Amino acid sequence: MVSSLTPSITLVSGPINGSLIHRDGKTLAVYGDPRENAPPVERVLFTHGRRDVVWAGRSLVKAGAIAIVPAADKWMFTDVREFWGKFYETGRFHDYSNQSTRILSQPFPAVTTVRGSNRIVWRGISIDVLDTPGYTRGAVSYLLDLDGKRIAFTGDLIYGDGKFLDLYTLQDALPDFKENGYHGYAARASGVIESLHKIAAWKPDLIVPVRGPVITNPPQAMQTVIRRMQAVFRSHFVIDAMRWTRGDDKINAIAARVLGEQPTGWMPAAETQPRPPQWIIPIANSRLILSKAGNAFLVDCGVRNVVPELRRLHAQGRFKNLEGIYITHYHDDHTDYAQAVAEEYRCPVYAVAEMRDILERPEAYRMPCLTHNAIRSVTARTENAKQRWNEFELTFFYFPGQTIYHGGLLLKKDSGERIFFVGDSFTPSGVDDYCLTNRNLLPPNKGFVYCLGILRKMGFDYQLINQHLLPTFHFSHRQIDFMLDTWKKRVSLLHDLFPWDDPNYGVDEQWARFYPYTSRAAAGRPLQLQVIVRNHSPKRQEYMITPHVPAGWTVAASPLKIRLRPRQEGSIAVPIKPAPRARGLSVVTADVSFGNWDLHEWFEALVSVQ
Repeated sequence: MVSSLTPSITLVSGPINGSLIHRDGKTLAVYGDPRENAPPVERVLFTHGRRDVVWAGRSLVKAGAIAIVPAADKWMFTDVREFWGKFYETGRFHDYSNQSTRILSQPFPAVTTVRGSNRIVWRGISIDVLDTPGYTRGAVSYLLDLDGKRIAFTGDLIYGDGKFLDLYTLQDALPDFKENGYHGYAARASGVIESLHKIAAWKPDLIVPVRGPVITNPPQAMQTVIRRMQAVFRSHFVIDAMRWTRGDDKINAIAARVLGEQPTGWMPAAETQPRPPQWIIPIANSRLILSKAGNAFLVDCGVRNVVPELRRLHAQGRFKNLEGIYITHYHDDHTDYAQAVAEEYRCPVYAVAEMRDILERPEAYRMPCLTHNAIRSVTARTENAKQRWNEFELTFFYFPGQTIYHGGLLLKKDSGERIFFVGDSFTPSGVDDYCLTNRNLLPPNKGFVYCLGILRKMGFDYQLINQHLLPTFHFSHRQIDFMLDTWKKRVSLLHDLFPWDDPNYGVDEQWARFYPYTSRAAAGRPLQLQVIVRNHSPKRQEYMITPHVPAGWTVAASPLKIRLRPRQEGSIAVPIKPAPRARGLSVVTADVSFGNWDLHEWFEALVSVQ
């Protein structure tokens, strides 16, 4: 839809709010122009480098417009071949930076950079540049005083009257606290809040975000989004598992970056025992279970020194046979050496069925902390399956806490002792939800609330083991209720913060994805990908998928349609064929639209053509 924002500014609203400034019969665009065959412009001002917004200005630049981009985001426009090459070879494995990969598939040939305090003068119109990092590390806003209106073009810094698009994009390192991106829960939220305060100090009459409605009451909208975001963070910190491992002082300081104050209302820590029973031997973040008969069973195997320690214990006669390995979750520090140890001791590797594929085909996924070392044959166990091992009964659980690909193992000894291995999902201070790209899903999906329900049903005569901790621990009824209540309230808080019809879209980066994420193909030979979509909506949805392939490649006619019931996951095949002369690495992207959403180049797959 095309409308007049002011006498000199045309707004082309759609997936992207193309903002066209006119003077002397010429045009400057902010964000771009989402229309096909858009008329030419002289310049395009980009607020940040995400491909799901940059697409709207790319054709204008190809037609001759000058691209104006933030200096700190320049690499997202010009260095993308280097990014994808490194990411394909090494970056997608052992990834603890956890940055968005919504990066352009092809670079811009040339750009002009700007940074905060710069002023752009175009045909007598002055546009001030303001550094507003947050949605990306280097994002800027453009401030324009024209036709009696003060207008701020803020990119994805805010959506509508007090909302924000998602939290997973904000995951980042906290270098001042020596925390990597994996442990930085939406760490750039503090930058978003600081940037909103900068915008507020300029006192705009209108805010034109890159997507969503124009904001006509900026003070109220900015105050609302800050208040809502801070409420979510309070909910996070009061049951933060890292409080146990990092200590109150550090967590208070991290929280204060967003809240402006220390959080209150912490959940009291669980009761602990100093170490597990003598028949469980801690080895790094693995645990070796010993039977009376001298057999052993290993829980997780991801750290290098597990291998020599097993050999030492075996040589000392502490165990005769290693009879199995159980994997709690797919992360590299729990899986790297599992295949090698399974081969050395000729034992099976067990996991819940929901994890089997990611353990056997880690390269098919885009998730944090992937291992290079696939487990070639996983013995999958279904939910609540039981298995006898010596004097123990093993019960297998799907336990999607720290990550969606996670299991739990209940060990019941004939003498009555019960130990529940919870992987990395809990510590005595709460839940391990600090990495949003792990896919910590909200109710009614199976996530932490589901895991807490399992703990409650099991009673309270057991000890919990997180193998990163030496003590075992035990939650009371009151503590489980506290965590359940906090999570349920958080769902409501996130519903208020996000513009989606279900908050899971704002915490689950991979609700739409390609499978496999990486492929090898032969030039000119067919290859089939799958698009997998999880309908988080409370109603039936039809998802329209439009794949984009490199020039000369062929792809199935689009759009492709996936119709899904509420909370259902489904898939559709996407046949593609590389060009006959194609060589090297290429990026395949896809648009996805449903309801009122039209999301361009929203997800990607990497194809290496031989």
